[in-house]
Amino acid sequence: MRKPDRYDVISVGSATEDIMIEVDSAKVVTIDDMHGSQSYMALEYGGKLHVDSILVSVGGGAVNTGITFATQGLTTAVVSKVGRDDGADRIRRRLEEVGAHSHLLAESDEHGTGYSTIITTYTGERTVLVHRGASRTLSANDMDWDGLAKAEWLYISALAGDSWQLYPILAEFAERHQIKLALNLGTSQIDQGIEGFSEILRCTHVLFQNVQEMRCLTGVPQELGDRDEREMMSRLHEVGVNIVVITDGARGAAASDGRTHYTVPAYQVVAACSLGAGDAFAAGCLSSLQHGLGLQESLRMGAANSASVVQETGANRGILSWQEALQYVRSH
Repeated sequence: MRKPDRYDVISVGSATEDIMIEVDSAKVVTIDDMHGSQSYMALEYGGKLHVDSILVSVGGGAVNTGITFATQGLTTAVVSKVGRDDGADRIRRRLEEVGAHSHLLAESDEHGTGYSTIITTYTGERTVLVHRGASRTLSANDMDWDGLAKAEWLYISALAGDSWQLYPILAEFAERHQIKLALNLGTSQIDQGIEGFSEILRCTHVLFQNVQEMRCLTGVPQELGDRDEREMMSRLHEVGVNIVVITDGARGAAASDGRTHYTVPAYQVVAACSLGAGDAFAAGCLSSLQHGLGLQESLRMGAANSASVVQETGANRGILSWQEALQYVRSH
């Protein structure tokens, strides 16, 4: 593929090879305490369980979102770090298959490509065993800075291991080059709270997190109604985030641009696997903003992309094209 002169969006984050295993006989155990409920997937210890289906695919935050961006007609490249192995070759083929540029991928001589084993059960919910591999070592030295400077948007998903050090570097770069920054932070960054991450958030145009992550990031406790939601958004606007998007699974999503509070319900579908739902929502929403839609319409497009993805096994098999997403929203 010929290198473009400009990119609508460059997606930075992890790249993995995924193996999807469906075990419908797995049990779901929910434990309640004074702080709420937590569910666990239970497999018989020492047992031999029947696997209902198996699928080998590719994934990771940068790959999943990059596939949506490209499938929906945006000029897109993916930045991650992979090994010199078959997994890396499969990731490149999948990206190029949908029209996403893979030439910004860095290669490691010391580490293999990341690998995830995803176990799903009869509920469609999943437990992920992830080895992030080479993507944990992504660093400033791996970046094609001239290529990044050609982007209108930088979308940065969770950066694990040593790669988290790229957050302030990329935020400063985006600000200096007037590139709009979109973030989906990982657990270790969320745990730092707003104060620990304020300099990066100050440069952020759009922040995508689920409601539990937002509570942890902002320190806002759960309340009845949407008071806590509005307070989380307010605190993030105060540090400089332009648009705050909070996802809440089957309950839908909410967003604020500092002037208006928006909500959209989730589309009601039968989920085969929830893997990739968050990536699909964020990328579908950001793609729509880049296409010129308003925030309310963009939330609906993100919800449509997410609903389509969860009906398929795999983190990116159900991604909608731009026209398919428009039609999905119209018909629902």
